[in-house]
Amino acid sequence: MSVFEPVRAVQRGLAVLRAISEHGPIAATDIANLCKLPQPTVVRLVETLLEGGYVYRQAGKATYNVTGRTLALSRGYDPHHRLIELAMPVVEQLHIEIGWPSNLAVFDGDAMVIAYSNRAALGLSIPGRVGARIPLVATGVGLVTLSRMSAEERRQALARAKRSSRWDSNPTLLATLPERLENVRRNGYAFAEQAYLDEVYQSRIWAVAVPVLSVASEYIALSSLMLRMAGDRRRQLSKVLPKLTAAADRIGRLLSSDYS
Repeated sequence: MSVFEPVRAVQRGLAVLRAISEHGPIAATDIANLCKLPQPTVVRLVETLLEGGYVYRQAGKATYNVTGRTLALSRGYDPHHRLIELAMPVVEQLHIEIGWPSNLAVFDGDAMVIAYSNRAALGLSIPGRVGARIPLVATGVGLVTLSRMSAEERRQALARAKRSSRWDSNPTLLATLPERLENVRRNGYAFAEQAYLDEVYQSRIWAVAVPVLSVASEYIALSSLMLRMAGDRRRQLSKVLPKLTAAADRIGRLLSSDYS
């Protein structure tokens, strides 16, 4: 137990920052509801965060989102800091080239963990924040990772995943897994399962993922997210996939160079 009384202003400020990080873009009214704080208090705290450079107000809107500066708050803890440091410029350049956001994910025992994301570029409040744990057999990043594992590695990973995720224990997805992994190995990329996208993203997006290959022992994957209303998937894929693959290759080369 702490010797000192908590500073309520700091607690409230952190609660507001977390709400913006997890749910942004978000309006002050919604922040107040989430944090159970008076709206005038929320407005003052948001203005403080704006002044500090940790959040920004979207142009022409009354909604807020976090800036890249918030990443500095977790750098002392994040075990993948070096990966993020090397990959972030590549992922941001990819966004400029294709016009769609991406997630960089790392395998962590029984799930994929989002190490870096610029998903806020979609302008939608959608799941997928940095640090989120997402399933193996229902996501593109999970499938490309499983496809690279040895049979024993894959067996152990799935055994752990079944205990922590209902998606990874789904009988239908597990029954079709060998065929889907063979398709991934043949094509070099994977799509997230539509049922998963329907539930988590309400069918608003689709996603494609490729592996990040390097001499490092980690399993890493890069995915891009696109709005379904943006047009024909095949046409979008033909535009996005070559640049997504090139970005993954670039990250892999940077990691290999850094590792050696």
